Amino acid sequence: MTRPSTRPRRIAIVGAGFSGAVTAVQLLRHAPAEGLQVVLINESGRMARGLAYGTSSREHVLNVPAANMSALAQDAEDFLRYCRWSDPQVEPTSFVSRRLYGAYLDALLSAAELTAAPAIALERIVGRVIGLDIDADAGVAIRLAQGGLIAADHVVLAFGHFAPLDPLPPAAIAAAGARYIRDPWARGALQGIGANDDVLLVGAGLTAVDVALALARDARRGRLISISRRGLAPNPHRRSGAAPGALDAGALVAAMGDSLRQQWRVLRRDIAARIANGEDWRDVIGALRAHTPALWQRLSAVDRARFLRHARPHWEVLRHRCAPAAHEAYQGLVEQGALDVRAARMVSVEPGDAGLVVQLQRRGAAGTERLTVQHIVNCTGPSSDLRRCPSPLVRDLLEAGWICPDPLGLGLQVDPHYAVVGRDGVASPRLSYIGPLLKARDWEATAVPELRTHAWQLAQRLLGL
Repeated sequence: MTRPSTRPRRIAIVGAGFSGAVTAVQLLRHAPAEGLQVVLINESGRMARGLAYGTSSREHVLNVPAANMSALAQDAEDFLRYCRWSDPQVEPTSFVSRRLYGAYLDALLSAAELTAAPAIALERIVGRVIGLDIDADAGVAIRLAQGGLIAADHVVLAFGHFAPLDPLPPAAIAAAGARYIRDPWARGALQGIGANDDVLLVGAGLTAVDVALALARDARRGRLISISRRGLAPNPHRRSGAAPGALDAGALVAAMGDSLRQQWRVLRRDIAARIANGEDWRDVIGALRAHTPALWQRLSAVDRARFLRHARPHWEVLRHRCAPAAHEAYQGLVEQGALDVRAARMVSVEPGDAGLVVQLQRRGAAGTERLTVQHIVNCTGPSSDLRRCPSPLVRDLLEAGWICPDPLGLGLQVDPHYAVVGRDGVASPRLSYIGPLLKARDWEATAVPELRTHAWQLAQRLLGL
């Protein structure tokens, strides 16, 4: 597998969602004149789309204003210009469709390919990667499910989140049968739900908002019940965008210290004081984004686990907000009685004559209540736990020791330069990672503003810039 000196360096990217596609764009745009081969491998065949932006529904809109969605770290207005080419009325604060954003990423990748220098090439391969054979001296052989090998000098793993974990035990899943929808984002997953059916949504975050709005489109007469441990629902973005003169978070970050207890106490106190002063709490959360990785890395392993158990739901309804119009529609369902949001957990599920009989226990209650629904939809959100991932590639990498899962199930271990750290604690010279599983290192690693910066920084390292 030794690379002939006459062949340009070859970088393969496994996964062509946002992270993989934008890394490919940066490599194509900035590769050296002597040449580079970029191989973009995607299982679904839909390059530059991924799960988030592969939807065809107009109702699915971005949860971030257009002004913050450029895929290029060097050009903050790139996406806004793209939107205005087709609709001059789009404002920086507009929340446009995810379908449009998928088209933007596709156009960005195609433009980078077409304008690349003659010695720089992009190869698109549709296939399922099931394993890697890595030789520190010679390179990497990428094994495909359909047979054959792809040789590369370096591999970038760019897979994102995985399908949601089941909130039901195997026996309950078997009892529910087809009435249980494990992954609401799977193609056609919601098509079997009738307008008269009562539906239990397990989860109350952004996925539950999307599913509730999707089901409510059809003259719905059945009930929607959304449950989560605390019954918290996402907050909306404000329509006006960020306030002029964003606050300086330096003093706040310094006061937050190194323990979860202090960080949480100082943050709550600061937000309360600003609200009392007529300010918007969103500005505090926004100002902390650049500092979140450092705050997360200050915490001990014990405090990180404590955050996940107790504080995470409260943080996420502040940090991961939805578009104002989507929030208004969601709240409208609640006010009309079409959607019931409860702080509760499932105790049991059994088949019944009219559907599924669910025993719920409300938060703080000693007893349970009986509920009959026709369908249960898993809205707990995507998983990041490599140890529970069914992917053949992930299993192969774990078994070979090339990747090491984060002990909290947030992703995989990487060094500060995106090199994957193996089971032996050594960073690989042949393998890098980019994507939301950087959450294990940085916590703040799932949104476009962070991922576009990671893509640019990784491309710079790979190109030696």
